[in-house]
Amino acid sequence: MSEPLLELQGLSVAYGGIAALEEVTLTVASGEAVALLGANGAGKSTLVKAVMGLVAPSAGRMRFAGGDLRHLSTLARARLGLGYCP
Repeated sequence: MSEPLLELQGLSVAYGGIAALEEVTLTVASGEAVALLGANGAGKSTLVKAVMGLVAPSAGRMRFAGGDLRHLSTLARARLGLGYCP
């Protein structure tokens, strides 16, 4: 089995001390399509914003194509091929 294209492990994000995401784990393989579904306020946008570097996670690991995303700028992530269109 090949390495996942996108891998999130234990990802948590908080806004002003209020948890928006707690320990989210997600794996997306190359060529795979994934949909995030949920009610308003469930954390869908926050998850994508964390992957894009628009909000800082308080915990967890994010990898794209085998590389660590945590310390990359939003621009660097876009150059890797990640995008966000609300």
